[in-house]
Amino acid sequence: MRKAQGLYIISVAAQLLELHPQTLRKYERAGFIEPPRMGTLRLYSEEDIARLRLIKYLVEDLELNLAGVELALAITNKLLNLRARLAAESGEGQAKQHALKGIDDVLSLLGVEVVGEKEAEQERAAPPSFTTAARRGPPTTVHVRVNA
Repeated sequence: MRKAQGLYIISVAAQLLELHPQTLRKYERAGFIEPPRMGTLRLYSEEDIARLRLIKYLVEDLELNLAGVELALAITNKLLNLRARLAAESGEGQAKQHALKGIDDVLSLLGVEVVGEKEAEQERAAPPSFTTAARRGPPTTVHVRVNA
């Protein structure tokens, strides 16, 4: 059973991320995140916080501009979806393992590490962390940790 996720208003989310609230609004305008709203309040989930940590890493550490971040996020989502589909296929052949390792290596360059379900569950039980699930595409059991 999944634990209820915490929701954070923009000022709290910004403080957790050590970013200005306007930066979060800028990332929303760019289409990188879509926090749900309750009235006029944006409510950021732990998944949103993790995605924002990744964006922060891409901007601050890898020095990508917004166009680069958009491309890196698109590549990350496509790789995570590809990895989930490949992992779901039957068989444990060497080619499959080699392909999964290749995908994991590219994700690592983008600051994302794939973790197992057990590790992800432990991290979800902890206070806000770097763990998130693939944001787009079909539901999947692939979990990632941002290496920021």
